[in-house]
Amino acid sequence: MPDIEPISGAMSQDDGDDAAFDRSLGAQLLTRLHGLLRTIRLYDLSNQALRDQLEDMLRLVESANEGELVIVAMGQCFYLNGTRLRAEASQVAMFDALTQEFEKRQMGGVRLLDGLTADEMGAFIQLMHAFVDPRQGAAFTEAVAGAGLIHIVPVTLEELAALQQDFQDTAEEDDRSERARARQTYGRAVRGTRSVIMRTARTGKPPVRRVKRLVQPIVDSIMKNEYSIVGLTALRDHDEYTYAHCVNVSVLSIAMGQRLGLSRTELANLGVAALLHDIGKLTISPEVLAKPGKFTPEEWYLMQRHPIEGLKIVARMPGLSSLTLDAMEVCLEHHLDLSGGGYPSIERPHRHSTLARIVAVADCFDAMTGHRAYRERPFTGFEALQQLLGRERERFDPVVLWALIRTIGLYPAGTIMLTPSGYMVLSINPNPTDPMRPQCRVLSRPDGSMPIDTDSAVWDPMPPDESVARVMVPEEFDFEVDRLLAA
Repeated sequence: MPDIEPISGAMSQDDGDDAAFDRSLGAQLLTRLHGLLRTIRLYDLSNQALRDQLEDMLRLVESANEGELVIVAMGQCFYLNGTRLRAEASQVAMFDALTQEFEKRQMGGVRLLDGLTADEMGAFIQLMHAFVDPRQGAAFTEAVAGAGLIHIVPVTLEELAALQQDFQDTAEEDDRSERARARQTYGRAVRGTRSVIMRTARTGKPPVRRVKRLVQPIVDSIMKNEYSIVGLTALRDHDEYTYAHCVNVSVLSIAMGQRLGLSRTELANLGVAALLHDIGKLTISPEVLAKPGKFTPEEWYLMQRHPIEGLKIVARMPGLSSLTLDAMEVCLEHHLDLSGGGYPSIERPHRHSTLARIVAVADCFDAMTGHRAYRERPFTGFEALQQLLGRERERFDPVVLWALIRTIGLYPAGTIMLTPSGYMVLSINPNPTDPMRPQCRVLSRPDGSMPIDTDSAVWDPMPPDESVARVMVPEEFDFEVDRLLAA
């Protein structure tokens, strides 16, 4: 077997190219896995050469600092946490052999979790060797569970089908419409955030590289002035609220940051920090977070502690970088008001960081428009904007409030409006060049008829001879806004 270059020598995580790091790591993991499956045919687990190989693979896993590594086979390719691993000429035979090994056991791949030991990995490899007959494949997953292996588990074919939504080659997106690309990027971000939060709850530290991979497509979209993804933040789903809120705050923060002239690197750091801003709430029980009534003093104390707990969790990320410091500041400061209020209480004068000022506005806006157990209905985006520019304006940086208006417009996505000529329209996306004229979907014409074809149903943007005569409140209409926004 050829020697494998240590991952630290091949690519450093500080090089800034996460995809290149994943490709290097993935190739070495596949080579080592292939070698282990060959060696177990000749020796048992007491053999020193086999033990050395297990230790080498464990060091590769630990070098990722990911919390979870997912290797899956799709077609003729392998993927590591969504990064496609293309086989070099010398690796084609190995890729084919591993694909066949997975198929024999009816597994789509393997999941390596934080806490994995060499003994557990050895037991998994031994089970793979024991279930070599394809007719036994369906029993392999049950055997792994029965052996008590929890840190290395097969990816079932059912899981693989679900993962395909996230692991498709992003190059295929080029031919899709901007809104279709935005929907896919947004959906991946929500699903990925669920995984990030669950993994952080399990390991105690955020998988920062996974978060960066979720944020980068959002930064790319905003940098291209594709504001469809901003419009999708108006979607509301009870079941996904916790994860969608994190994504929404990240999207809005990145878009505002671009308006304020931040660099691409600063936008990426801002997006990661915004995605993790509420990570401290993992220390609060779901019953308290979802409580419909008033908090007890003990429960309110826990809520006021979550910025500090979030800072402590983020501080566990490996290495000390500008990203870590930015995320720590955002976690700590996103509930501090410029007027001196908010929490946690800080006695001496405190200068809020720029990124925290941005996230504070994005967080408050999205929280106002989100479902809350203690509120009969959420504010519309228009109502929330009125609040932020009215009674709440002293709490926030006025420059950031300006950036919010430039980002979501005066009529945020989800706003239903009447024009002087009698059209009823729904705002679906902001217009980066004119906050008063959003992209709209026509709901009804002046004569009461409704558009049939898609082209006549969308104003991109609102025509110059039209304007907003009145904004309607939800009690005045019977449209399913979420369905219309998602169309």
